[in-house]
Amino acid sequence: MIKQERLSLSRPLLKTKGFSTLHVQIFEYILVGKTNREINRILGYTQRSHAVVDHSRKVMYKLLAMEDLHKADFVERVIYPRKFQFWWMKLLTKHKAELKLMAIAPKFYE
Repeated sequence: MIKQERLSLSRPLLKTKGFSTLHVQIFEYILVGKTNREINRILGYTQRSHAVVDHSRKVMYKLLAMEDLHKADFVERVIYPRKFQFWWMKLLTKHKAELKLMAIAPKFYE
C-alpha cells in the first residue's frame, strides 16, 4: 500500500496524453540551464518525479523525426541534452513553429 502511495505522488498531474505545449516548455527550461529538480519545483512535481525527463524526451524525439535523423544515432544527445544544448536549441528554434502547431493545450487533474 505504501508503494502505491509513493507512485501516485511522483506521477505528474498532467491529464493530457498527447504532445502538449508543456512538453515544449519543459524542454526550453532544460536548454536554458535549469536542473530537473528546479523544473520539478516550478511545475509542482515531486523531487523524484521523472516527468521532466519523459516530457523532454518526447520533444527531442519529435525534433529528430522532423530532421529525418534516427534515434539510434543520437542516443547520447537525448540522454545528455544539457551537454548538447546549443545543438538542441538550434533544432528547437528551427522547428518551434511546427511544434506549437502540433501541440495541444495541457489539461491537469485537480
